[in-house]
Amino acid sequence: MNLKKIFYFLFILCFIEIHAAEKPFIINIYRDKYKAANKNWSACQDERGIMYFGNDKGLLEFDGMVWKLHPSINGSYIKGIGIESHEVIYTGGFEDIGRWNRDVSGNLKYISFKKLLPKGMLHNETIWRVCVDNKNKKVYYQSFGHIYIFNGTSVRQLGLKNGLLFLHQVGDEYWVQEIYGSLYRLTNDKLQRIEGSDIFKGKLARVILAHGNGQCLVGTSSGEIYRYAGGRFTLWNKAFSEVLRDKELNSAVGVPKRGTYYWGTLLDGVYETDADGNVLAHYSSKNSLQNNTILALCKDNLDNVWVGMDRGLAYIRYTKGLSYYNSFSQDIGAVYCATYWNNYLLIGTNQGVYYIPQKSLFSSDYFSSLKFMKGTQGQVWSFSAVGGRLFCGHNMSILEIGKDMNASAPYPLYTGVFRITKLPVKDRNLLFVVTYNKPAIVDMDTRKVWEVSGISKSVINAEVDHLNNIWMETVGQGIYKCRLTDDYKSYHYLFYYGTEKDKSLPEKLSLFKVGGRIVFLGDNTFWVYDENRDQIVPENKLNKCFAQVSDLKRLVHINDDQSWAITSSSIYRLMYDGYIARILEAYNVDNDNLSLVNADENISVLNDSVSLVCLDAGFILHNLHEKSAGVKLNAPLIESVKISISGGKERYLAPGEDAEIPYNYNNVTFNFTESHSFTSNLSVQYILEGMGNEWSEPSTSGSVFYARLPKGSYTFKLRTIDGLGNESEETVYRFEILSPWYQTYWAYLLYILITGSVLYLVWMLILRRYRNLHLQKVRAREARYLRRMNENLLNKIEEKDAELFTQTSFIIKKNELILSLKNIADDFYAKSAQKSLLPFIQKINALLANNMDTEDDWNMFLIRFEEKHKNFFKKLKMLYPQLTNNDLRLCACLKLGLESKDIASLMNISVRAVENNRYRLRKKLDLKPTQNLNDCFMEID
Repeated sequence: MNLKKIFYFLFILCFIEIHAAEKPFIINIYRDKYKAANKNWSACQDERGIMYFGNDKGLLEFDGMVWKLHPSINGSYIKGIGIESHEVIYTGGFEDIGRWNRDVSGNLKYISFKKLLPKGMLHNETIWRVCVDNKNKKVYYQSFGHIYIFNGTSVRQLGLKNGLLFLHQVGDEYWVQEIYGSLYRLTNDKLQRIEGSDIFKGKLARVILAHGNGQCLVGTSSGEIYRYAGGRFTLWNKAFSEVLRDKELNSAVGVPKRGTYYWGTLLDGVYETDADGNVLAHYSSKNSLQNNTILALCKDNLDNVWVGMDRGLAYIRYTKGLSYYNSFSQDIGAVYCATYWNNYLLIGTNQGVYYIPQKSLFSSDYFSSLKFMKGTQGQVWSFSAVGGRLFCGHNMSILEIGKDMNASAPYPLYTGVFRITKLPVKDRNLLFVVTYNKPAIVDMDTRKVWEVSGISKSVINAEVDHLNNIWMETVGQGIYKCRLTDDYKSYHYLFYYGTEKDKSLPEKLSLFKVGGRIVFLGDNTFWVYDENRDQIVPENKLNKCFAQVSDLKRLVHINDDQSWAITSSSIYRLMYDGYIARILEAYNVDNDNLSLVNADENISVLNDSVSLVCLDAGFILHNLHEKSAGVKLNAPLIESVKISISGGKERYLAPGEDAEIPYNYNNVTFNFTESHSFTSNLSVQYILEGMGNEWSEPSTSGSVFYARLPKGSYTFKLRTIDGLGNESEETVYRFEILSPWYQTYWAYLLYILITGSVLYLVWMLILRRYRNLHLQKVRAREARYLRRMNENLLNKIEEKDAELFTQTSFIIKKNELILSLKNIADDFYAKSAQKSLLPFIQKINALLANNMDTEDDWNMFLIRFEEKHKNFFKKLKMLYPQLTNNDLRLCACLKLGLESKDIASLMNISVRAVENNRYRLRKKLDLKPTQNLNDCFMEID
């Protein structure tokens, strides 16, 4: 065998050994944080990676970010879970079987199948297992009495004489044990006895697991585990069966990709074995779990294991290349440094030095092998291997640790030591020691120790560069570069770099040696020394690489081109050779509720492949060769999209379809899932294009709410991100907030119509006003004209009245005068008695009589009367056709309101005759005694 093959063989052995040392991190899930501290009888995972737990409160759902408890409808516990898909989950409990359907809101709604069974069939029965056979589209609900087979529409009952224990899926088959009896295989809805299973009579077969091709493992409550192969049952691993004796084996799960099995007991936690039954780890309340009663085990799609316990849940997580060592059972203090020495791992803490054989790191109870090194009580700061010897920087002095794991103080240095560095000096073995006081030189050959004077400030770290210059870091007061004199008792030269000389430098500069170069860190900025300018200047490559990282604390050299960068909560593995700086890996310690040592964060590089991350309660081993080359992150999924009115109704939209959202429902909530967020320290980021252009800060929240979005088109994007900055593909959801009703096209059309109507109405009002004004002017003009016409008419009427009055008065006066003259003539003739005057008197009387009876006066009167009272005679004649001309004349006189005397004079008759005519006229008019004759004519125009 040549050297190349030997090297390759040794490398493989080393790789296998380191891989075997990989230890998981146990995450205990408690009531206060996750509401999961109830009895957890079952656990399952769907195709999206969502976990479901059946407990005494209902169905517990965990999507990696948010825990949801779906209470059982009748208050019963859930002990069996079967997964068909993310949308359909089958469960069983006390006297109930049913199914949970996921609606558009992402919530699960329960449907009971009890109505499909005869009344009382499930009386006092509890469903312990639910198996979903997607191939045959059947669901099996198993109680201790029967198996209920649901085919989608009906339920059929199947059972055995002595009852059933647990139904197990073994590959494509389903196995069950008759209580304290043989095993049976469920085939075509019938139970067929398995040959050779009589060995389980009197035992309880609680575990049945697939084990390779055509094989399976059957474990009993008493701890015996049998392998079934070739139709025979044989004891699998006698030693492991002895370990499980009296531990009450209750559940198990296999992880084929890891080649391991996990065995849950009711009395002693969980055991992890390899494929041959050799114990690899034991998880119990002594070292990791919160209690030892294991009710359920479940493997997720990352090959990690969920543990359902009597109180709460636990998660056994394996991170490739990381092994977790938490000091639950033994308080070793905060870890400050570590090293490999003589096949031991030495751990320096604030209590002293602990050591453990490297091979014991692989054991299930590794902390029991951890021992304290006598003589090292106190604070340990560093380890330094020089010339085959191991030195320890201690708060008392320099300690040397021998190969027999004993500590001694070989040099008379009576002060604390931070750092020990070998000086590059030929022919002499000198150590440069950074102490609590001044730097000192130790001659390893002569054992002499002396201080180096020249620096008044306190030095806490020192490094030697490629030119043999010594760089010294002070406590917040800058950096010194120096070279020792030939006798190594003082400084040949000493140069200071700090704020006292250069105000652009930060007050505190930390000093590190990376890839053969001296690098400084201060104010979250990296600096290097520029020899040409003799200045400390920013290191732009590193600063650009860590532009998004804050709170940087330290750099630790791994090899020529790789280093660790440490913050207060995270670690970063980077490639840096002076020309290229790139982050290769990142891990957030805080995500696992672990913490680095505050103000003294450190990683100890044990060899080229293994580094130890120092914690305040334990440590993490990092294997460089075990890290995966690339990581592909799954995109998160949008579970539901809820829209709502402020303080009112809400609706859900289909998350896979673009949507148009009414304006009054402009409050939008996105609920999303990322199944690996909890298990792989992943976060989600989101952005709503249309509202902003920047991604949110990484978050483990499972929802985001946008309130009162204005109208417009939006694109919601969601992605997964890890601590290294790796991003998944984006999940995209597009939607549009529609315009409010008052900004729609129909509203604008209505506005136009209303505006037009208003303008038209205003125009009409203005037009009407102008018309009214015009009409007013016209009417005023007409009124003035009418007034003038009325005045003229009144004047004419008055003139006519005056003429009529004058004419009437003239006739009356004339008649009265003639009558008087006639009476005088008659009196004169009677008194004179002269016959000779008779002819004369007769002639005068005839003349007077002719003047009184003239028709001309009446005609003139009637003309004047008709001018004032038109149509009077016509209307009167129409009303009373029996009236004579004399009657009409009397009516005209009565119309004028003449008295009887005046009428008599006017008509040349006696007053008595007038009264008689008036009487006859009343008869003709048929007037009542109470009616006034004059008023009757006044009413006729």
